[in-house]
Amino acid sequence: MLKYSQTPGIFKLEGNRLGRPYHRLQTIFVSKFDTLDSRLNNYFLKKHRSYISLKRIDCEMDVNNKTAELFTSEVGQLAFDIERPLLLTLLGNFYGLEGYLDVQSSEENELPTKTETRLKNRLAQDILEMIFDKDSSGLALTIAPDNMGVQTQWTYKITFMLDGAEGSRFSIFLDDAHTDFILNALRQQDIRNASEPLDVAARKAKKQAVIAEVINTLPLTLTAKIAELSLSVAELTHIKPGDILPIALPERYSVNIGKAELFSALLTEDKNKLYLSDIAGTKSENSYE
Repeated sequence: MLKYSQTPGIFKLEGNRLGRPYHRLQTIFVSKFDTLDSRLNNYFLKKHRSYISLKRIDCEMDVNNKTAELFTSEVGQLAFDIERPLLLTLLGNFYGLEGYLDVQSSEENELPTKTETRLKNRLAQDILEMIFDKDSSGLALTIAPDNMGVQTQWTYKITFMLDGAEGSRFSIFLDDAHTDFILNALRQQDIRNASEPLDVAARKAKKQAVIAEVINTLPLTLTAKIAELSLSVAELTHIKPGDILPIALPERYSVNIGKAELFSALLTEDKNKLYLSDIAGTKSENSYE
């Protein structure tokens, strides 16, 4: 039997969490690893003149934190915290103050300066909005600072480890409401994946029905040529009212769609109206010899 410390990579599930798949919560972030890495890299490069790439994403349950910046969303409370070495590195890279960075690194136990606090607040707002975005993680939330809230115990902690020194990481803390919100999103995703083959078949059937409906409602014009007479220009100019023109009527009349013959029919009269009757299909006259 191995101790828990000897089994890295195995997610420890507390007894009070049984019945909820908390071990799957990190899946929604790990599955978007490349997208998050790209967006974080662009953000730090453009806004803070620092090249930072995402190394891995770690998760932990039931965490206590008193220094995180509190925020709220339409779901509940969440928080952001960043390691001070990374915060100082960002300040040094932005202002080009290597000497400042060395001095501050030796005084990490002192209270953060106002500049550090402002930068931390800005980072928290920007990164939370970036991560909880439909294009980044599929979780669209409206994030706002919570200056009056008090929260130190968190249900879930997501740590984003960055390439670089040991302290290059920041963390996001979630309360029960946000944890359930993400787990519900995972359940909905599973349902969609399970019903995807059925959805494909349903969409195909619907598409075929729409195409059939469009074809069935296409307007067509049928043309039946009753008579045809050839006259010269001279004969046409001499026609006067009351003249009688000799016309030879065929036994059957062809009914066309455009130039294509559809069928033939007899022409009958009833109550001063003409009707097509005795409809018969046409036979192809092509020779295949």
